[in-house]
Amino acid sequence: MVESEWRQKSKSGPTVEKDYNRGMLLTPKDIGTLVEHTVWQRGKVLDVTPPYAIIHFTSLLDTPQGPERKLREDAPQISKSKVQSDPELDLIGTGAAKPKKSKSKAKAKGLVHHLDEAITWFEKTYPDKFEDEKFIDADLRNKRAAHDVFVANFGGNKGQKLIDQGKHAEIADVLDALFKATNIPSTFEVKAVHKGLKKGEEAGTHMLETVLAFVAKPDQTKFAALFEAIAQLPSDGGKVLTWPNITLLPFLADPKRFMALKPTNTELMAARMNFDLRYTATPNWPTYDAMQRMSQFLLQRLEKIGAKDMFDVQAFMWVTRDLT
Repeated sequence: MVESEWRQKSKSGPTVEKDYNRGMLLTPKDIGTLVEHTVWQRGKVLDVTPPYAIIHFTSLLDTPQGPERKLREDAPQISKSKVQSDPELDLIGTGAAKPKKSKSKAKAKGLVHHLDEAITWFEKTYPDKFEDEKFIDADLRNKRAAHDVFVANFGGNKGQKLIDQGKHAEIADVLDALFKATNIPSTFEVKAVHKGLKKGEEAGTHMLETVLAFVAKPDQTKFAALFEAIAQLPSDGGKVLTWPNITLLPFLADPKRFMALKPTNTELMAARMNFDLRYTATPNWPTYDAMQRMSQFLLQRLEKIGAKDMFDVQAFMWVTRDLT
């Protein structure tokens, strides 16, 4: 919404005018604060880098630009909310982010080859489909090996036993190896996790505990706990709180049920499928839930040509990313 539109709507009544006059100056200390916008209603301050602030508004979730908006730190439409706890906003993590543009390269590219065409290309490129050695070598082998490592160390009640015994160093070493095992997190994301695990082994144990709880019963509350556990890794500002880092371990723990979200690939596939991913750069439950539903639908489509689990689906998304 442009400023002129806001001004037009702000004339709707004296309550809006009162809120307008109650504007606040946002500072970095206000990150995480809940605020009220005269039109967009309640939001959460994700980042403040003067003279601008990034704010997540729940009312904008279904808009093409997404829920995040970049406003001036002294925007008169903004006032501090009398309520500082909100069931949806409490699950939204803070951190620098950029409002999503209405048209991304992924979406534009997705219009060239839709899902049916991508599947046709895949079948021609990999004659043996999901059993094709060339396809398996495209990092799929590494993912399956990483799954075996997770199961061998944390499967069943093994992970909980390590937690109960306080085996912090052992847990941290295995987690570190798992993050290095695939091409899902970037080099920078892997380095941030590595640094965090080395500086805070107990934080790694807490992370594993939240992963196991989430895998056992995935829901919004447990996703928030996983988010917070990874956010607590002492990475000194490294790129730790990202979609790949948050979604990797459930994916490796149970590839029948969970997908890892690698933004560019996932956005592109959503465009191919004309699926509303509700994507924002800041990890959040609505986007994760949408991604899971999209992935399950894609798995059902790809099962007809031999896909077995989300490893196959994620690898399919990876090899078709450059389809032109």
